[in-house]
Amino acid sequence: MRLVALQLFSTAGLGMVYPYINLYLTEIGFSGTLIGTLASAGAILTLALTPMLNQIADRLLMHRWLLMFYYGGFALAAVIFATSQQYWLVILAVLLFRLTTGPSMTLGAQLTLSQLLRSGKTIFGQMRSFSALGFACASALAGSVFALGGYSLTFTVGAILSLISVQLSTIFPAKPKEKAKAEAGPKRRRHLGIYVLAASQFFVAMCTHNAFAFLFIHMSQNLNVAIAHIGVWAAILALVEFPFYYLTDALLPRVRLRVTYALGIVGIALTTLCLGIVPNLPLLVLLFVCRGLAWPAYQLSCYRLMNEISHPRNVATNQAIVQVTMPGIALLLTGSLFGYTYDHFGAGAFYALCGLAAALGACIVIVGFRLTDARQPAEQAL
Repeated sequence: MRLVALQLFSTAGLGMVYPYINLYLTEIGFSGTLIGTLASAGAILTLALTPMLNQIADRLLMHRWLLMFYYGGFALAAVIFATSQQYWLVILAVLLFRLTTGPSMTLGAQLTLSQLLRSGKTIFGQMRSFSALGFACASALAGSVFALGGYSLTFTVGAILSLISVQLSTIFPAKPKEKAKAEAGPKRRRHLGIYVLAASQFFVAMCTHNAFAFLFIHMSQNLNVAIAHIGVWAAILALVEFPFYYLTDALLPRVRLRVTYALGIVGIALTTLCLGIVPNLPLLVLLFVCRGLAWPAYQLSCYRLMNEISHPRNVATNQAIVQVTMPGIALLLTGSLFGYTYDHFGAGAFYALCGLAAALGACIVIVGFRLTDARQPAEQAL
């Protein structure tokens, strides 16, 4: 129950804050280009610090403390958003938010997966479904919170939820007992599939991170969604994922992980492309449902695929490379460009560019794993 509660509260804090950050930045005078540039700057910090912190956690088995640090940093960023409009302080909060959000989600998911495997349970999808539920519930509530107290109260509640997550993260052991077992035996050659996943994630993250960064701005400016209703739409976006997360546990053992991963990316590419041309809100709901099917297939298969091809000694580091480092590089190189595209060419061109990036990620994983099958020893192939 505490593990379920952690899934709920950790994403609830994110669901309360994330839909309103870029809207808040836009309201206090930040341009789309500047928002994209800050995303790139946050990516630099993430690239510089996350691999180092995860490697230290791998060596010293301090994963729980690192996760608590991430949740605390997120809470601090939310407090700054709630209490200040000072230009440089807000920029600092944006960078802190970027530094802690992705790494906390990645590390929390990996620790959850490891905890379940230690207890012999294959319910990772069900656990992640509660993450979607937490995000959905908080986002739905965020609209009422925003109507009651504006940005300040919304960000304050997000900070409180994140601080609760700090306490709940004590469900993970401070020092896992299997260190000696994980480090025993000769070092294994790194699986070539890790490089395929990393290259694929570069393009998929180029799509998903940029597309989601401007989603609620697009809905507010082009689809006439009131800011007070943004939280409801964020809740719908997450809520439709819940049943698919819950059911994916039964699907993954029947289909090769790489196939599920590729199909999920294709679904993301198509739904992202349609975001820029969807004409009305009822069709947007249908589009969210289609994305709700593709996203759990993509995300769960990515985590499980990396977990299977990684040595236990390096699994947290490898997950950080794929889930944090490669997206960070993608944002660093393309954040300003995508922001400029949105500002000067409109939502249609912006989301078409995002969809193209995801399609390239799907091509890389399909071709890349075919090539690794020929080179990787048969006993290591999935």
